[in-house]
Amino acid sequence: MEYRVQFANYWSEKSGDEVTAETMSLQDARRWVSNHPQTEYVILQREADAPGAVWSLLSLENDW
Repeated sequence: MEYRVQFANYWSEKSGDEVTAETMSLQDARRWVSNHPQTEYVILQREADAPGAVWSLLSLENDW
């Protein structure tokens, strides 16, 4: 699996930190979110061999 972070909502995008476009491990994505507590982010996931535009929202139930 590959992961990346995205702003959680429009307000986060408007007033938040930058978002990296790189893919990362789940641990790195969690670290990114925790290192930017002033901004709301979500973590997106995809299969490593999936087409580039196919991302889904990582469920909070996955205990991220």
